[in-house]
Amino acid sequence: MMNLDNFEQRIDAVIMQRGRGYTQYVHNLEETEPEFWQADVTGTRTYDVEIQLDGKAISDWSCTCPYDGYICKHVAASLLNIRQKKQVKPTSPPQPTKRQQLDQVLKTLKREELETYIRQLLHDDRKLLDKFLLRFQTVTPTTEAPSKQYQQLFDKLARQYSNYDYIDEDDTSAFADEVQELLDTLSASNLSAAAKVEICFTLAQGIAGIANDVDDSNGELNELMYSIKYELATAYPQLPQSEQAALFNRVLATQFNSRYSEYGLENTFTELLEEWAQHSQTDQNTFLQALDKHVQSSPNDWRRDALLRQKLALLKTWNRLEDMEAVATTHMEIPDFRDTFIQKAIDAKDYDKAHSLLQEGIQLAEQQKNAGIISRWRNRLLDVAYLQEDIPTIRTELEHLYQTTHYSLEYYRKLKATYPAEEWASARQRLYGLIPVPRGYDSARAMLLQEENDIPALYELIKQPTIPGQSASLFKRYAPLLATAFPHEVKATYASQICDYLRDNTGRAVYERVIDELNVLAKMPDGANMAHNLVKDFCNRYKTRKAMVEMLERAFGKS
Repeated sequence: MMNLDNFEQRIDAVIMQRGRGYTQYVHNLEETEPEFWQADVTGTRTYDVEIQLDGKAISDWSCTCPYDGYICKHVAASLLNIRQKKQVKPTSPPQPTKRQQLDQVLKTLKREELETYIRQLLHDDRKLLDKFLLRFQTVTPTTEAPSKQYQQLFDKLARQYSNYDYIDEDDTSAFADEVQELLDTLSASNLSAAAKVEICFTLAQGIAGIANDVDDSNGELNELMYSIKYELATAYPQLPQSEQAALFNRVLATQFNSRYSEYGLENTFTELLEEWAQHSQTDQNTFLQALDKHVQSSPNDWRRDALLRQKLALLKTWNRLEDMEAVATTHMEIPDFRDTFIQKAIDAKDYDKAHSLLQEGIQLAEQQKNAGIISRWRNRLLDVAYLQEDIPTIRTELEHLYQTTHYSLEYYRKLKATYPAEEWASARQRLYGLIPVPRGYDSARAMLLQEENDIPALYELIKQPTIPGQSASLFKRYAPLLATAFPHEVKATYASQICDYLRDNTGRAVYERVIDELNVLAKMPDGANMAHNLVKDFCNRYKTRKAMVEMLERAFGKS
């Protein structure tokens, strides 16, 4: 697990480098609860960072920036600052966290003081007042239906964050946070289960209604739908049986409602339906009939296949194995279904049947011109051949896969493993000869020569007249390896390519690349002196490129 001692090794090097440059922009870094840290990090805008520790282990983190990778630079910068804080030995007892301070204040505060402050706070913030009244509805009854109140608040939030009737990516996160607060208020309220169900559908319909007008790049709308699903799951067992049946049918209708399916929100409630129908064959059949209806009316094959896969998964979940096999048998044109019977034949060691099913699948995929499925069945044929220790078939399938995967080393190595050493030299030449003659395939040839450590042949291939772009790149890839056997020739060619590139290009990105290339050259046998001389030459020849001279001197020193 990532911890405060090793997180630099677990974070992308570029992100980590940027994070180091952001440590000075980390503000208000506090341990607001035991082992829970919060900070504001200033970037394009100010982002909220939260980090959860477990001792030294980093168990969770989040940032409100739009970065969708593993860890962003704002979290990396905050981790650096947290570690630095923890390494400083305190000279006085640790200050209580804000949460601890709050607990202490609430214990000592008089009721009158608290009431006065709450009134003042709610007087100045109408939005907070609305949430407060919703939270304590049983204390402050109103004639207006709770679902109507929640709808009005949702609509108000949508208007607040809309700019020309559209919520952009920056505002979507804040909008979703506020809708989540509504859901948290609902969860904590004393409303009846039936009222909570109505509110859940009100909010779900609101989300579907604005989905087309929201930049949901980070998936916040789906997160909100999952929160709604959780509320429905909590309410379901509290309902009378008749209302449970009604809720099942209502959620099932949502599953196939185009308002949700158009935005990828339709599968949110699938797990609920699976679970609720687990012990009711009537509900199971209702769900299956709805699936069948939409299979028959599906406008395209991929949607139809997806629905059939869902049906098969449901039957498996409900342990209706005979029904599952009947569905799979009827729709063998779907690869996942065919694979079920292939695996069943393999498990029974009926390899002839498995082979027959695979050949039929290949023929069907060839008719559909589906190269991916053909490759899938070829790999399965290979699995069967290995189980039967059928060397001729293993070689046939491996050669086919070798040629259809751009002469992949994976299949080349597997082929090599099937040949005795005395037969391999001949087989190797034949496999090499399968690569097409045009020089566009040089990278495939080079990989095989490197694999066999045939350095002379690799050098002859690389030094041939170049194809613009490709051959220069190929030379650079293999230059460090070739320099061990042909040091003078490789270094001279490599240096010439650097000179040509710098002659025709300018800019900081160009100079950074030249520095990288010079470092590669310097690591070749006796290459440091050549790289040093090139740096001197560049600084003299291109004196007017001040940025270049500065960068070269910073990288290699003044000389």
